[in-house]
Amino acid sequence: MSDQTSLPAEIIERRQKILGLIQSGKKGEAEAECRALLAISPDDAETLSMLAAVLIERGGFGEAESALRRALELAPHSPIPWTNYGRILQQQNRWAEAETHYAAAAASFPQIPLFHLTLGQVAQRAGHFAQAETAFRRAVELEPRNATAVMLLGMVVLRQERADEAADLFRRAIEIDPKLAAAYGNLGNAEQKRGDLAAAEAAYERASILDPKDALSYVSLGLAKLRRGDAREAAEIFDRALTRFGPERRAAAWFPYARAQEMGQMPAGFRAELARLISRVSLTPPSGYSSIAEFNKALAEALRADTTTVWEPLGKATRKGGQTGLLLDNPREPFLAFEQTLRHAIDAHFDAIKREKNHPFLGFVPKTYQLDLWGTLLSEGGHQHSHIHVGGWMSGVYYVALPPTMGDGAASRDGWIEFGHPPPDFDATFEPQTLTYEPREGDAFFFPSYVFHRTLPFSGNVQRISLAFDVKPTSWR
Repeated sequence: MSDQTSLPAEIIERRQKILGLIQSGKKGEAEAECRALLAISPDDAETLSMLAAVLIERGGFGEAESALRRALELAPHSPIPWTNYGRILQQQNRWAEAETHYAAAAASFPQIPLFHLTLGQVAQRAGHFAQAETAFRRAVELEPRNATAVMLLGMVVLRQERADEAADLFRRAIEIDPKLAAAYGNLGNAEQKRGDLAAAEAAYERASILDPKDALSYVSLGLAKLRRGDAREAAEIFDRALTRFGPERRAAAWFPYARAQEMGQMPAGFRAELARLISRVSLTPPSGYSSIAEFNKALAEALRADTTTVWEPLGKATRKGGQTGLLLDNPREPFLAFEQTLRHAIDAHFDAIKREKNHPFLGFVPKTYQLDLWGTLLSEGGHQHSHIHVGGWMSGVYYVALPPTMGDGAASRDGWIEFGHPPPDFDATFEPQTLTYEPREGDAFFFPSYVFHRTLPFSGNVQRISLAFDVKPTSWR
């Protein structure tokens, strides 16, 4: 922080006035006062930081970033510009830069828990679980009675399949703060991993009581009941969740299976409903590429060379294959070109949707959205078991390169994509109803993120390469 004793009293008073305006929500007046003060004191790092904070609130990211870069040069030992610059990177989805920034901030300010916590959250988002765990552990060392920090540590430990250790951490968070609903919800997740469904159900029930708006724990309660054999109660929970919370992804995914488990057969019209929600779209080559074949060749080369690829990543559906990190976190070609052509196709798809009131997918149409994009490279026998994309609204897959040994549909459907099959750990008492589609290079499938889907294994020594994506709405039409 600046040395207050060496500053003129007028500067200190005006800073305090600006801070008061910001805290009272008078952002316009605060911005005007910042600019007036900077006119007479242009190298005042603290005022530059306050101006940036106001600019961020109204979306003036460019000017805010310039102000913060200058503030960091003037006062590298003040945490304020570091904090605000990190906010800009996160709000602009510049996640790779954000992780680098918070790693530097945590190293520069090792005694500030916030930097370690934020670094952990950004690293976990990128799938860098070991780095996230280190950051969260440091935050807990600094604030051992911070229940949220203990819970976040437990979450990243659970992502690494250490359920016993994670459960202990969630119980520790609950001991610190018995009213922390999210800790009970996460304890339920850990108990499910440990195979104790009764304990999981009890934890989810407690989370739902503490926070009736916690859709995640409420739907998880339904899943625990379904796995314990109470299909009717599970179906009722999923139905209530869709009414209370709107288009909740997992409730929409599991509701028909719970009814099928109860009734012994899939609901009438399930396959027809699937068919009208799945769209095949042929993408056009973006500017700079003469054909889709040329574009796919560039994509395949970039994906094979990508250094973020992890073989059979923890917590993912990929088997006998590798999955990249989020490719748009560190934007580069040819993925930026792919994003451009994909967005054109997605926007056209949304334009064509005829809204249906109360439908979990067709009842809402995104206006603006964030895209998460990653690559999957499957080797012989490679596949993805049935899964949904909980974090997405609409998901999809684009086919970059396909092996010549793909099934032709007559005798084999090796390597095809199948929709509607429940996940492998679900003991279905009914015959699933599925739809299977042949992948084609240059084509994409769009479908609601709550639709279970899987890829079928294939033979041969040529990789099956695809790009998967999630549409995450930020506003609605």
